[in-house]
Amino acid sequence: MIEYIIGVIGLLLASVQDFRSREIEDYIWIFLAVVGVLFAIYTSFTLSNYSILINSISGFVICFILGYMMFLSGIGGGDGKILIGLGALVPKFQMPIYTSLGTLLNLNYIPNFPIMVFINGIFFMVFLPFVILFRNILNGARPKTGKEVILMFFGEKMKVKVAKEQKRLIMGQNDRINFFPASDDEDFSKYGDEEEIWVTPQIPLIIPITLSYLVTPIIGDRILDLLIPF
Repeated sequence: MIEYIIGVIGLLLASVQDFRSREIEDYIWIFLAVVGVLFAIYTSFTLSNYSILINSISGFVICFILGYMMFLSGIGGGDGKILIGLGALVPKFQMPIYTSLGTLLNLNYIPNFPIMVFINGIFFMVFLPFVILFRNILNGARPKTGKEVILMFFGEKMKVKVAKEQKRLIMGQNDRINFFPASDDEDFSKYGDEEEIWVTPQIPLIIPITLSYLVTPIIGDRILDLLIPF
């Protein structure tokens, strides 16, 4: 239970960092991983149950592979690193299982909990438009047209110089808006650095992951169980 609480603190801190600066500092996942392995070593020797340590190490290794795959696919390097930290810290945790996938994840030395947290987190991304809306409101964005009202949920309004630094894709300005910009829509030359434009959001995956971490011990793989018939 202590490891789980440490995970909550780490995820909340990572969420705040990602929400504010779009980056997650490396010390968070490193701290989670180191504490996880050290706690596993202590518990294994105290209880003479070395499967605890093996679970922590295998959780680190398996989640490292999954995190690296996430990085290669462009989902997010910081989110993948958090997965690595959770793999070492909380590889196993009690949760209800309804599907064959959940049963498979329950096999020895498979980090079932962090994997299920990330699976559920993907489904919770449906709430991300409201996160984007909240960010726009905090940043002072005020829609002037009906199109911009919709953009409040799917894009972010910011100064050109900030958008260039973050390598965002340009959605447009005023009534000239493209909801689906191409991968080469990064020509900022026609805008001044202090002008405000709409750009694609960098999806803060860590926020639905944090929500998933809090509810997965209660729902387990219930979402998958409900979706499988469809």
